[in-house]
Amino acid sequence: MSITRTGFSSQNVSISKIRSLPSSTSKPLVGKVFGVITTENTPSKELFEKAGGFKGIGTVFYRIYNTSKEIQETIDLTTPLSQAIPLNPQVQSIPLLGELIYLIDLPSPVSQAGKNKSSTAIQKYYTNINVWNNTQQNALPTSDKSSLGLTFSENPNIKVLLPFEGDYIIQGRQGSALRFSSTTKLYNDLNEWSDVGNDDSPITILSNGFAYNPNENFHVEKINKDLSSIYLTSAQLIPLQTDKTGILNNLTNPVSVSNYFNAQVIINSDRVVLNSKRDEVMIFAKSNIELNTKNIINLNADERVHLNSKEIFLGTVNNQLPTEPLVLGDKLNTLLENLLDSLYSFGISLSTVVGSPEGSPALDITSAAGSLLNDIDRINNNLEGILSQRNFTS
Repeated sequence: MSITRTGFSSQNVSISKIRSLPSSTSKPLVGKVFGVITTENTPSKELFEKAGGFKGIGTVFYRIYNTSKEIQETIDLTTPLSQAIPLNPQVQSIPLLGELIYLIDLPSPVSQAGKNKSSTAIQKYYTNINVWNNTQQNALPTSDKSSLGLTFSENPNIKVLLPFEGDYIIQGRQGSALRFSSTTKLYNDLNEWSDVGNDDSPITILSNGFAYNPNENFHVEKINKDLSSIYLTSAQLIPLQTDKTGILNNLTNPVSVSNYFNAQVIINSDRVVLNSKRDEVMIFAKSNIELNTKNIINLNADERVHLNSKEIFLGTVNNQLPTEPLVLGDKLNTLLENLLDSLYSFGISLSTVVGSPEGSPALDITSAAGSLLNDIDRINNNLEGILSQRNFTS
């Protein structure tokens, strides 16, 4: 039975037979992008297959810039186009039409593991060139009517994120970013996370949908204005504004959101959804769990809602825990049944009493009343048993 090699084993056919890396004799070149493989039909079905199908995702089709400055950035299948693959496929930055790429010659798979290995076989690799130092686009189009792509739309409001010393920033083209930063107390007037903590206190910010200020030439994350954010802090104080201000809970008295400066994770957006496709959603807290809303809290379950605790309190009385115990349904039902049975027996006895000579004792009534009194005493002694020792309400 033959074994199909995949992954590293497909490359590691014969380590001893791999030749030395080929050296490039050509100088680095600058290319202009005319197409990028992103789907089966982008930029065209023919070029998708030429690039190797889905294995060629990220492959660009280009022309040398010096000879293509005046050529419109459209695919012309009748004119040969050169192609190159990303230098670093783990971090892809897909270029737009008209952008420039830096081309270098490096070893190709054919030169290393192919059956017809050639020590001179090389492959073109590319990385983007930041012509305008613009996070949205760096194209050199032939005219104002040139397109940057089939779907890409330029947003004039997009601005570069202001970096601070030592920052590592990954910024998207349309207003999203991942910032690895730290407290910068010297510039606490420029960002929202440097009022508290040391300059070596790390912070990670994932943000999407910046709230750009048209009067500024740069952007810094603002948790209350950006559309969606996740903050991973270590010692920072984040000025998050919530619907509930003042004391969150008089009974537990937690530190307010905007005053907490220990390590925390903050997720902020118009809507937050936690969905487990297969198993539980678990929330654990060393201290308390606070749920606050100005509207309604709904707990929905197809089978049951289970609240389990040593004590359960419903409502408050003057910001204090309620002291009124809830009633146990089964025990109350049993006592009421016993009381009704006794009253029923008493009524039966009264309905069958026969008149006697005037002044003589009504023995049947006396007996029935005595039995009722005994039942009432017994029921009264059991009244405390119907009150819950764990559940209280206001």
